[in-house]
Amino acid sequence: MNYLAHFYLADPDKDLMFGNYIGDGVRGSDLSKYSESVQRGIRFHRFIDSFTDDHLIVREAKKLFYPNQRKFSGVVVDVLFDHLLAINWKLHAEQELRVFAKHCYQVIDEYPETLPIRSERFYGYMVSNNLLEDYGSQTGIQRVFQGMDSRTKFTSNMSASLEDFNNHSKELDLMFMQFFPDLINETECWKQEN
Repeated sequence: MNYLAHFYLADPDKDLMFGNYIGDGVRGSDLSKYSESVQRGIRFHRFIDSFTDDHLIVREAKKLFYPNQRKFSGVVVDVLFDHLLAINWKLHAEQELRVFAKHCYQVIDEYPETLPIRSERFYGYMVSNNLLEDYGSQTGIQRVFQGMDSRTKFTSNMSASLEDFNNHSKELDLMFMQFFPDLINETECWKQEN
């Protein structure tokens, strides 16, 4: 799952949202420069990633993209599952996606703790392109893939993923609808236990 799902699963806890957002930008196990509640958000991010990567349905979804995406197939599925969350947003949230996206940007914008460099750079890009709301359109997803292509150290073909997505859209939608409730249940359990 990508940024939209991470925010959705952490909302309304602002510390959890912030820590969850910076999770990709924090390396290693030493989280001591962050408050306990933000550390919890970073661990929450890592739990979501681990659960997602290990889930049988997600592994099956990756296989659909492996012929063209190879090692990037997992990244592609993460982004496309955020796309499916965005286009099915009304099934999961009462608040409009536009309003939720604005709320997420405000949480990060007003947070007193420092963003890691990687998270800070991406945050500027995310807000200026209204990425969270843009996940709902194929044009937005194409822009995300093109941006990712330009930032990878190795040659990737992520910007061509939309064609594969359209060829498997019904199958992927079903996979997402089966997987996402599992993820919600597991994250609710994690939040109660951690």
